[in-house]
Amino acid sequence: MATEKILLGYGVVAIAGTPIGLTRGGSQFDVEREIRSIEADGDRGPVKGRQVIDTEVAKLTVNALEPFSASDMSKYYPGISVTTDVDDIMTSTLTIVEGDYNEVTWTGKTKDGKPVVITVENAMNLDNLEWKLEDKNEVVPSIGFTAHYDETTRDTPPWNVAFGL
Repeated sequence: MATEKILLGYGVVAIAGTPIGLTRGGSQFDVEREIRSIEADGDRGPVKGRQVIDTEVAKLTVNALEPFSASDMSKYYPGISVTTDVDDIMTSTLTIVEGDYNEVTWTGKTKDGKPVVITVENAMNLDNLEWKLEDKNEVVPSIGFTAHYDETTRDTPPWNVAFGL
């Protein structure tokens, strides 16, 4: 039956294999592409076979309800340092390091129970650190993990979706 192939919207997001905890408002996976037509004199519009993909950027955005452990902040925000004295203190380092890049996955399933795994490789949150602090509500930051190409394999997209493993 066709309804068994429906992708259910809830799933577990993990950074480097560790689940991030509760979310609210779900997650969103986007692959933004810039496709350019190669134009020639006399063309009246796009011509089949003369398109190229100039850029392709994959992003997994998570609305994280439960990221607020000081020790985990550097997994969510690049260029962050946490020091422990009497209190845990988070501050910026103004430097991106190798450990700021992680594999981020969303694992869900179809209506008939087959797993679906979205993976963004070498992912780093490029969004701003924004926490909405309001009365009678919880902070639910939107954390956008953008996949990054590897310098040695720049023609290999750093994302994939595995269906029914």
